[in-house]
Amino acid sequence: MSPQFLVIAYYTESTSYEVLAGNLKRSLQNFSLPHYIEAIEDLGSWEKNTHHKAYFIKEILNSRNQDVLYVDVDAQFKSYPDLIPTLDCDIAYRTQDFKWRADEALSGTLFLKNNDRIKRFVDRWIELNEAVPAERMKPETWEQKNMQRAQREMSDLVYYNLPPEYTFIYDHMKIMYPRTTPVIEHYQESRNVHKRSNPNPNFRVRR
Repeated sequence: MSPQFLVIAYYTESTSYEVLAGNLKRSLQNFSLPHYIEAIEDLGSWEKNTHHKAYFIKEILNSRNQDVLYVDVDAQFKSYPDLIPTLDCDIAYRTQDFKWRADEALSGTLFLKNNDRIKRFVDRWIELNEAVPAERMKPETWEQKNMQRAQREMSDLVYYNLPPEYTFIYDHMKIMYPRTTPVIEHYQESRNVHKRSNPNPNFRVRR
């Protein structure tokens, strides 16, 4: 029986993400997971490219009669995501406490039921993204924080906190959860993007 969900991702053309899209696709093919990976033009900044996530998800929800599992394109599937078909919720993503930031919403793996509540949620997510110009964004207004805020505003939205193996950040979570085997592993290419765009050798980004 084929899955009732579609794995989706997008990447900016002619960037390091294009190679990573190939890695993701091969990992999906390993487990015969139906998927759709879209190439987009660079929108001018990392912030604008990440804000495109909500628009991309809205487009998929409106054009396909399937639940969706969004993953960042720098992710790879290490095993079949058995949990996803069993989820009885509207939305699922990982909320994690880190040393540098508590209550961090991780939008790199995001399950969305294709229903009217979720479509209203995505519209609100887009509104929050558009409220702050990309050049003035900070961690408190990154797309994942806006996603979390939109989810928490909607009292009728059923949320499930994904276990760490479904948004397994390859280095941080290996330390935090040493006995956990990742299902979906994330390689955090955004750190390399920030390093290339910031010449300060002391610059660090926590994502």
